[in-house]
Order: sequence, then C-alpha cells, then structure tokens
Amino acid sequence: MLSPVKLSPLLIFLVALPGRAETPISLYYYERPPYMVAKPDGSARGITADLAAKAFTIAHIPFAWNLMPAKRQLMTIERNAGRDCTIGWYKNPQREAYGQFTHAIYRDQPPVVIVRHGFEPQTDSLAQLLKRNDVRILVKEGLTYGGYINDLLGTTRAKVSAFTVEQPQLVRMVAAGRADLMFAPREEAEYLVTGHESGTESVQVLTFGDIPAGEPRYLFCSRQVDRATMTKLNAAIDIIRP
Repeated sequence: MLSPVKLSPLLIFLVALPGRAETPISLYYYERPPYMVAKPDGSARGITADLAAKAFTIAHIPFAWNLMPAKRQLMTIERNAGRDCTIGWYKNPQREAYGQFTHAIYRDQPPVVIVRHGFEPQTDSLAQLLKRNDVRILVKEGLTYGGYINDLLGTTRAKVSAFTVEQPQLVRMVAAGRADLMFAPREEAEYLVTGHESGTESVQVLTFGDIPAGEPRYLFCSRQVDRATMTKLNAAIDIIRP
C-alpha cells in the first residue's frame, strides 16, 4: 500500500493554478494482472493502475478510465486524435516517434521464463537456450519483453509464434503443451502460475543468469496532451514512484 505523500510548495503551486476546466484525459488500460485489473465500476486497480490514478489525482488532472485492448491503445496514441494516455508501457524508439512518455511510474522485477511441465532447458543462459531450433516460444503480438529478450528473439533459431491473446491465455497454451515457454516479468509470472491460471503442476517459472534487471514502465500519451499537463504528471510521479 502506498504511504501518504507530502506535497512540496512548488507542486502545490503547480497543481493549484487557476484556469478553465480541462477536458478529461482518456486513460486507457487493458486487463493484465497484477498490473491492471478491471473493477465493476469500469475503473482499474493493480500495481501500475493504482500509481497512474494517484499521479493524476495528485496533479489535479481530470481523467476517465477506458478499457481497451493493448494493440488498439498503441493505434490510438499514434492516431493522435485526442487527449489520450495509456498505462505501464515500456519505452522504445518506435513508440517515441509518435507519442510521449512521462517519467517512469514503476520498474519491473527481472523477467523470467514460464515453461511447460517436463521442459528441460539444459542451460542457465537464455541466449544459449534460444539458439536451439527445437524450442517453441509464445509471445503476445505488439508486446515488448524488454531490450535484452527482444534482441534475442530477433536472432533466435527457435520457433516463435505471436498471438493477440493476453498473457493468461498464453500460459494456458504453454500448460497444454502447445509451446515450450513464454516470457513475463516476475511479479506477473508469480500471479499467473500460483493458482490463478494453470497452476504450478502444469508450468513452472525459471530464471536465467544472463537476463538483466527489469525495465521501467511509463505512462504513454498522445501528442495532444500538452506540455503543461505532462509537467504536472511528471512532478506527481516523482513523488509517488516506489
């Protein structure tokens, strides 16, 4: 649970400036436990959802929750037709070319590998494992798994299959033997494996020594979101970030 925060005089001045009523920013999310989970009222809760809501609230920026598939979120930001933000994305040059990122709101734990029961990697190096042409990998289309894993996937000899389904469905596919492995940040993998999806008897979580620390997650916004709003969001994020 986030501890109470004390606002600096500068931030109080920043968020209390008078002005005309703002059009609420559309804040998009998709269900990805434990980062974002839909609530009955249409809002979201979870690790990154809670941090995003707190940042907007502290900055006194009105927003409206919107549930939308991940791929459509990126298309919405690129279209740049409104004041839109999305939650918990990794930063990369392709996205920076058409949208803008706030300061980081959260840093993942190191990525791990979820493997089917009975799969033996025979190495503690992910780079070595992905040199094998008999390994079957599932990834979510449009999702990035961090620079290191993405680079390995670009040169791997393994068979990589991309799907539009969410991570829980990918776990069930691995558990059913349709692939050997998939990737996830540790906090997500623990949620998916410990009884929420397939259960520990069907899949297991493995760590590899060459996988670096987890990457930061950001709010990703359209260029219709003005500089003053981004500045207020960043000031709030700097206070609440874990």
